[in-house]
Amino acid sequence: MMGVNVKEKFGRFKFHSIQFFWKIVHDWSFSLSSLIGYNLLVSLLPLILCLFSIATLVFQDDQAVIDNIRNRLINAFPKDEGIADIIDGLLKSLSKQAGLVFLITFCVSVFAGSRLMIGIDDVLTIIYRIRERSAIDQNIHAIKILLSFIILMPLLLISSSAPALLTKHEGFAQIGTALGSAIFGFLLFELIYYYVPNRKMLFRHTWAGALAAAIGLQLLLSIFPMYVHSFMSNYVGQLGFIIVAVLLFYLFGLILVIGAQINAYFFDHIQPFSVGLGTLLSRNLDNENAVLIDGNLQPKDNT
Repeated sequence: MMGVNVKEKFGRFKFHSIQFFWKIVHDWSFSLSSLIGYNLLVSLLPLILCLFSIATLVFQDDQAVIDNIRNRLINAFPKDEGIADIIDGLLKSLSKQAGLVFLITFCVSVFAGSRLMIGIDDVLTIIYRIRERSAIDQNIHAIKILLSFIILMPLLLISSSAPALLTKHEGFAQIGTALGSAIFGFLLFELIYYYVPNRKMLFRHTWAGALAAAIGLQLLLSIFPMYVHSFMSNYVGQLGFIIVAVLLFYLFGLILVIGAQINAYFFDHIQPFSVGLGTLLSRNLDNENAVLIDGNLQPKDNT
């Protein structure tokens, strides 16, 4: 009897694993990850410039702080003079026009950030098989979510850094920082999975994907710097900077999509399409009400 139960459980595990795999594939998850990664890259660039300009305005008389920011940025990439030149040029330009740069980048950050939220909304619409919001509702919802993140993120960052600030023991500080970072990641993904989709979400249906995504993000942030320094040191200058940034943002998008797929399949029981998304759309096209004109399907004129 026990052998039969084990065999049955293994069969169910195998079935759901295969179904989950095909849901990822047929939903174009890897392409959707690129969409999120691109929007994240576009939205973060003005945000980073905005944060740099704020740091320059606040610490313009404290060169040690500026140098510390510079060194941390340089150490995040493979050892190369090109990266140092890019960051030095950026900080030099910001020191001269920090106020103007802040105003411009803040406005651009709000716009680009709302585009990111709209992109995530579109991705979750496909994953959860739900209706799209209207263009106006989608933009309003994206801006509200963005403003919520702007308010909540500093609080989450402070709380995640508190263990490291409250202890002088280096080992405890590292453990506390890692734990705080994991909690921050979990809350970040949970907020996205809970509030962005155009449907009522339940915490018991979103926590597992948020937890899996938070663990994936922690692994990415731990392993990626070692990978960059070990295997990407031959990519130099601006080319290396671009390759590292694009790869990092794509992996973040993939983590977010996989977490959403976990929630959709295992908790909301949303099944995969029998074919890929493009083929499904083609099959659902009502050919009886369309004619082929110059190789393109056009609505029939029934008059």
